[in-house]
Amino acid sequence: MDNSERDGEAAAPSSSSASPPSSFKLFNRKGSVHQFMGGGKIADILLWKRRRVSFGVIVVATVAWLIFERSGLPSLSICSDVLLLLIVVLFVRANFAAYRDKQLQTLPELVLSEEMVNNAAASFRVKINNMLYLAHDITVGKDFRLFFQVVICLWLLSAIGSYFSFFSLAYIGE
Repeated sequence: MDNSERDGEAAAPSSSSASPPSSFKLFNRKGSVHQFMGGGKIADILLWKRRRVSFGVIVVATVAWLIFERSGLPSLSICSDVLLLLIVVLFVRANFAAYRDKQLQTLPELVLSEEMVNNAAASFRVKINNMLYLAHDITVGKDFRLFFQVVICLWLLSAIGSYFSFFSLAYIGE
């Protein structure tokens, strides 16, 4: 045990340590960033360990952003058009398979249990009540500092929104 460790002081990491750089723990966490993000394929993509897939995600997001920006249509219109096209393609595929006497894979039944719906509703109700309580406190003036922060944030969002479209901001925030 080192003298600095016995005195309660943390030893500064040296550049000549034997541990590999992948074991670096940010903010004194017990696990690595990869483990913190779930340790699966998504963490690999977000940390650019799968460079081609990560690059593909960026390219697809950029193309989607360009489509939204250049079309001038609201996102709801484009999303509903894409879903409509998907449903038409699946309908034609199913009828073509029936015409050829080929069996399609059966779709699983999607059933929500009453317990799951009740739990979701109870959780949603608690969150909505907390938001309403917070909004009440802001509007009544019980917390002036929070009121001032909300006013400043909304004013800044309004100012920024006048210069950028929603999709530009969403893409920048991505």
